[in-house]
Amino acid sequence: MYRALIVDDDRAIRYELKKSPVFGKNKFLVTGEASDGKEALEKVRAEEYDIALVDVRMPRIDGIQFIRELRHSGNDLCVVIISGSGDYAFTRQAIRLGAFDYLLKPINPGELNELLYNARLFLEKKVEHRTLAENTSRQLAESLKLPYSVQDEADLFHLIKENSGKSVIFSEALAVRLANFYEGDTFKLSIILENSYKNLCRMLLSEMPWLGTLQFKGPELSISPSADTGSIVAAFTCSIKELSDFIGNMHISGTYPLIKLLCEYFIKNVEGRTTLEEAAKVLNYNSKYLGKVFKEVTGESIVNYITKIKMERARCLILSGKYKTYEVSEILGYKNTDYFTRLFKEHYGHTPLETKRASR
Repeated sequence: MYRALIVDDDRAIRYELKKSPVFGKNKFLVTGEASDGKEALEKVRAEEYDIALVDVRMPRIDGIQFIRELRHSGNDLCVVIISGSGDYAFTRQAIRLGAFDYLLKPINPGELNELLYNARLFLEKKVEHRTLAENTSRQLAESLKLPYSVQDEADLFHLIKENSGKSVIFSEALAVRLANFYEGDTFKLSIILENSYKNLCRMLLSEMPWLGTLQFKGPELSISPSADTGSIVAAFTCSIKELSDFIGNMHISGTYPLIKLLCEYFIKNVEGRTTLEEAAKVLNYNSKYLGKVFKEVTGESIVNYITKIKMERARCLILSGKYKTYEVSEILGYKNTDYFTRLFKEHYGHTPLETKRASR
C-alpha cells in the first residue's frame, strides 16, 4: 500500500478524503493528516509518505511554499494540489514547481479516483526504476570491480534523467577517477566507459519504453582503445552531455510530471494526426491550460514540439529503407508530401531523399 498524507486547514475536507473508499481501491492508505504546511513538513521529516494531497491556501505555510520547501530539501514526494476554481494562478505555479496534478473543490469522487489511479502508475514506475537502477549498478560494479560505489552510476543516471547540468561534471569526475585507477590502461578504460554508457541508455529505455517509438538508442559513443586518456574521458563526458540534452530537448525529465505525461502521450502517438485536443481529452485537462503551461515551462509551443518529434520519427522511418517519402508523410499524418519535405529539410538541413542516400 502507498502511504498518503492529507493537508488541509478544513477539517471537514480532511475527514471526507480519509473516508473515501477510492484510496484503498487504488492501493493507497491515508496514514497522516495535517492542518497546514508547517505541520505537514514536520510529518514528512518524521515519517515516510508516497503522496501528499495539499490545499493551496492554508495559514502559516501554504501549498506553494510547502512544495518549495520539499524540493529545496531534495524530497521528491508526489504532491497533488487541492484548489478552488479561482486559484488558477496558484495551481499553475504549483505545477511549475513539480506538483503531480491538482484537484478542484468540491472534490469529485470520480476525478479523485482517476487521479489516484494515475498517481499509482507513476509511483509504480518510480519504484521499478529505483530497483532497476540499484540492481543494475550493483551487478555492474561487482562484475567489473569498478573503483566507485554501486550508487555512483545510479546517481549519474538520475542527473541525466533530470537533465541536470551536474551530469557533465559528475561524469567527468567519474571518468577521471577510473582513469587514475587503471593507471594509463586505455584499453580497459575505454571498454568500461562504453559498457557503462550503454547501460545508462538501457536504464533510460527501461524506465521510458515509449522512447522506442523514436528508436532511441542514445548518442553514439565509440572510443578507440589507442586514444589517450584525456580523449577517452572527453568522449565519455561529451556523450553524457548529449544524452542529458536529448532528455531536455524532449522535455521528458521528471521535474514537471504533467509536462512529462503530455510529452509521453505525444511520443506514443507520434504517427497519424497528433493534436493537443486529443491529448487533453486523454489526460482530462483543458487544452488551453495545457498549452499555456507547456509554453511557460518549456519555452516551446505545442505545435513546434509535435513537429519536432514527428521529424525524429520521420528520420527513423526513412533510415529504415522500407518507405518512400510520400509513405512516411502519410504515416505521420501529413497529407501534403511537399509540405512534409519542407518541414524535414528545415529541421535537418537536407531532404528525406538526401538523408536516405547519405545512409547508404
